[in-house]
Amino acid sequence: MNRFEYTDPDGDRLRVEPFPGRPAVLLILGTDGEDDTASLRVPLDRAEEAASGIRDMARQAGGAAPAPRRRLTELEHTAAWHAIEGTAAEEGADPDTVLNAVLRALNIDPPA
Repeated sequence: MNRFEYTDPDGDRLRVEPFPGRPAVLLILGTDGEDDTASLRVPLDRAEEAASGIRDMARQAGGAAPAPRRRLTELEHTAAWHAIEGTAAEEGADPDTVLNAVLRALNIDPPA
């Protein structure tokens, strides 16, 4: 699949496709029977954030509760524990340094 398309009941459409020659996706808005009316380039490293934002807005619009909390697996807990233990003992370690070590251990990116 090299593109995603969605058309609403009024004929307005959203098309998502790779951005030629760039590490990004292109979101293209259009109206049925007319040329594309707007587009937005989303860098690949921000695409998951954009998709997550869309999911969050859909939940809020539908009156749903926020995404449920998730319990760490034993392996994630161990990785976080060792990251804290190894980083907190370093001279000059501050809360930000420790937090970033935990996020890296859990393969989670901090906010940009």
